[in-house]
Amino acid sequence: MRPRGDGLYATLLIKVIAYMLAIKLSMRRPFLKMSVTEIMRKIRRESDLEDILREYFHLPIQVA
Repeated sequence: MRPRGDGLYATLLIKVIAYMLAIKLSMRRPFLKMSVTEIMRKIRRESDLEDILREYFHLPIQVA
């Protein structure tokens, strides 16, 4: 199923935000020698996104 209309833009925006997050993470010590693809795979395998945001960015996260 392919997104249509605004869904297409939302899908693109999610991918851009994920890429920007991976670039930001690549500047952090545990991820310095990893490519963006390797970072994304590591996140999917080992961690919850909420945990990563809390640990590396110290953001207050509210889970609904």
